[in-house]
Amino acid sequence: MTSYLNSKPRIACVIVTYNRKQLLKRCLDAVDSQSYKPVTVYIADNASTDGTIEFVKQWGYYNCVKSDIVFKYILNGKNEGGAGGFYLGMKTAFEDDHYDGIWVMDDDGEPDRNCLQKLVDYLDEYDYIAPIVLSDEDHKSCSFTLNHEDLDSFSQQMRAHDGIIDNWASPFNGILYSYDLIQAVGFPKKEMFIWGDEANYHHRAIKKGFKPYTILQAIHYHPLNRQEYDIYLGAGIVTNITSDWKLYCYLRNLIYNQIQVEMVFPKNIYCALRTSISNIIYY
Repeated sequence: MTSYLNSKPRIACVIVTYNRKQLLKRCLDAVDSQSYKPVTVYIADNASTDGTIEFVKQWGYYNCVKSDIVFKYILNGKNEGGAGGFYLGMKTAFEDDHYDGIWVMDDDGEPDRNCLQKLVDYLDEYDYIAPIVLSDEDHKSCSFTLNHEDLDSFSQQMRAHDGIIDNWASPFNGILYSYDLIQAVGFPKKEMFIWGDEANYHHRAIKKGFKPYTILQAIHYHPLNRQEYDIYLGAGIVTNITSDWKLYCYLRNLIYNQIQVEMVFPKNIYCALRTSISNIIYY
């Protein structure tokens, strides 16, 4: 683990966006206002069709230096989902410069002004450092929780020791990953498109020996997770998906993760389930 006792860690920020320009502006403004400035912000645009690029230029965040931060706009050739966006952004940042850490988030996130500072404070000790993710509506409830427990932030604080929750994080929601972790784990699997890519990266990091820590003083605001869950195949299943292709991605990626991480199913059963899901949805 790298020591930063006598130096200031150089952090890159990766923001993935697709057709949510107003939320993107809120996110960019929050990152721009951080008390601890990232060196570079990479805006990974998944081929938005709502004029995002024009608005980013209008806001003054397009390939420029602003508030001592370098902003770089990366336009994907096609929409590859959140997974493809994080793959593109993290890979570009990692290969672009030797940053000590990469701070990742979606465009609907809004980090508190001191979020990055509170995360960086622990970079000397940890490699997988997460903020607590609170609802942007009431600033009291957790937007995401472990195993879909209650969403009360006080309950989460009761689990903490010295302001830190061990072995828990909400992946890709304001997470700070160290250079060492990314070098060992690699990048997200863009083939997963959406739903499950963050869980896959989380478990890959754990398998490489990186333990997640959530820092309660680091706050990241995000819309409340409104998905409904049921228990099936040993994991949380979303039961209110209205889009067939999203349902397909969710189930496909869930089964894949179960096999790769927990080895719940033999691979021949996975292949049969995947084919069955595809046939149900598309035929």
